[in-house]
Amino acid sequence: MKKLIVILSIIIVGLTSSWYFDIWNEPVKTIDELIGRNFDYAHKKYFQTDPNRQYKVNINDNLNEFDGGILNKKEILTDSIVHVFTWHYTSHKKTIWVGRTEKMESQVIDAIRYSNNVQF
Repeated sequence: MKKLIVILSIIIVGLTSSWYFDIWNEPVKTIDELIGRNFDYAHKKYFQTDPNRQYKVNINDNLNEFDGGILNKKEILTDSIVHVFTWHYTSHKKTIWVGRTEKMESQVIDAIRYSNNVQF
């Protein structure tokens, strides 16, 4: 009985540690299922809560390294203003960049998931 309790404790600690330290995911990865979708879809179906942080960037201004990834999507945008939304979770964050394109008014042009310890 003691062995079972020790084994279960080790398994629980191991699973909790792997979840908390997010070891099964890459430090930064794209969320492909959101790119090209409408913001309403991402907000209501995928995130289901309001973002923890949001701001706007102008793609014609100097962008920092974090926001600079949207420059390769510049040709699909019909407006220079891009809205950035970030959701915070225990071990990671998710950020989407939403802009006006010919296809739709509020299209997700880029989306990433990244560990809390990643520095841009």
